[in-house]
Amino acid sequence: MIIEDVKIKGIKKEFGEMEKLMKQLQFVRWTWDYEKVTYEIKYSLDGVDYYLRLRGTVINNKMLEHPKALLELDHPTFVRHFFPHGLDQNAEVPAGLKEQVEAKLAELEKALNS
Repeated sequence: MIIEDVKIKGIKKEFGEMEKLMKQLQFVRWTWDYEKVTYEIKYSLDGVDYYLRLRGTVINNKMLEHPKALLELDHPTFVRHFFPHGLDQNAEVPAGLKEQVEAKLAELEKALNS
């Protein structure tokens, strides 16, 4: 599920700053390559795992882990994990996690826009 109601898409941050910020918010840099990164936080409910994800793309001529690499952020997404390798990109946030996820999104939006 693409979460469009938070104002994150298009924000630009340097990689070094982004790393510190995301660690403070308990997001993990889970997947990355030379030009793309995905930060995520894991939620579990009734034996099912879900992930709140934030993707970024390098938009200057630096490699990702260079502290001055400039990331442009996309909309956050919420996905459900299916064992062993499946992800449901259209999963809705379950009622039991809604409050937690909304609070984390608000915290993320505030941190990124300050």
